[in-house]
Amino acid sequence: MALALLATSACALVDAVAPTAYCTPKDPVVTPQRVSPGGEVHVETVGNHDGVDCETRLPAQARYQVRIRSETPADDPDEGYLSADLGVLDPSSDGDAEGTFRVPDDFPVDKAEISLRLEGAKTVCDIDPSIGCAKNPFARIDVVG
Repeated sequence: MALALLATSACALVDAVAPTAYCTPKDPVVTPQRVSPGGEVHVETVGNHDGVDCETRLPAQARYQVRIRSETPADDPDEGYLSADLGVLDPSSDGDAEGTFRVPDDFPVDKAEISLRLEGAKTVCDIDPSIGCAKNPFARIDVVG
């Protein structure tokens, strides 16, 4: 009887200290889908309400880092592709957010992706990077001259 009680208590303790994984948002909707360097894009996203392996309600400190990445390689191969931080979205507790951002004047004319990275709240991938996570939610756009 004492052994069963000990095992139950240990399970409850593990569940009590397990870190919470928060849901990343759905892929953003970006308008317009064709923009010139120096132009503005409007980014909207909704929270992931599926909540299969993650908590759908975000904590107050959660933010989405908005980034643009070109298909143009950087001059230094170690840097990968040309990219720039556009700013931060402040989501509601249910993960919905929107904002307008300016594409840098010197951003290359090419196909690009605008992505959202959840910060201030751990995702399943932050807690267990061995699970092979997909890339951050994103939308494709064209940066045109």
